[in-house]
Amino acid sequence: MPKGKIKIIKSRSGVLKGPVFFLLFCSLLFSAATVSAFEAKVRYVIDGDTFILANNKHVRIAGIDTPEIGRDGKPDQYYAQQAKSMLNKLILGKRVRIEYAGKGTDRYKRIIGWVYVDDVFVNKRMIRNGAAFFYFHKGNDRGKQKLLLQAQRKAYDEKKGFWPFIGKLKKYNKPWVGNKNSRRCFLTGDRYAKKISWRNKVKFSNLGEAFYDGYSPARHLNFWPVVK
Repeated sequence: MPKGKIKIIKSRSGVLKGPVFFLLFCSLLFSAATVSAFEAKVRYVIDGDTFILANNKHVRIAGIDTPEIGRDGKPDQYYAQQAKSMLNKLILGKRVRIEYAGKGTDRYKRIIGWVYVDDVFVNKRMIRNGAAFFYFHKGNDRGKQKLLLQAQRKAYDEKKGFWPFIGKLKKYNKPWVGNKNSRRCFLTGDRYAKKISWRNKVKFSNLGEAFYDGYSPARHLNFWPVVK
C-alpha cells in the first residue's frame, strides 16, 4: 500500500472499521461537546429560577426551586420578590454560560441548565443565599447536585434568606415522609405518602430534616406560604 493512504476496512454488514471508524467517533464526540453548552445575553428575569435570553428562549435553572410570583390575581409566595431581585442582580443584561442539564429541555420547551456568569455558579449562589432550595432530579449531574445540597445545608445552618421564617411554620414542624426514589416528601397521612413502598420510605420528624437530606416538598401540598 502506498505511504500516506489510510486503509478503509468494511465488514460484510458494511460497517466501517479501523482508523475511519475512530475518526468518525471522535468527530461525533466533539460535535456533542460543542452543543452541550452555549453563551447568551439575559434579556429578562421572570422569577428566581426562570429567565429569558436575548433570542427569546426561556431558561429554567436546574436543580433549584424558588417561591412563585403570583399571576392572574394570585398573591406572591413568601420571598418570591426577593429571589427575583437577587437573580436580577446576578444575571440581568449580562452574558451567561449555560450548560444543558438532564434532557436539556422540559415539557414547556424551556432550556434546563447550569448557569454561570463570570466565575459564579448561579444555581449554587441562589441556594447559598437562602433564596432557593435544592430540587433533586434523577437525570441531573450527581456532582453538581451534591454541590447544591452542600450549599443548602450551609444556608440552612446560617439561617440565610427565607429559612428562619419557613422554619417557624406549623406544617414545617410536623412529621414528614420521604420517597428515596424521587427525593420528594409528604406530610404523614398524605395519600401519596401512603403509596410509598417500605423500601423507599424514610421518616422525618420535621421538614428541616428532609431539606437537610436533599428532599423537597411535593408540589401538590402547596406548602409555601403566600404574602397577604
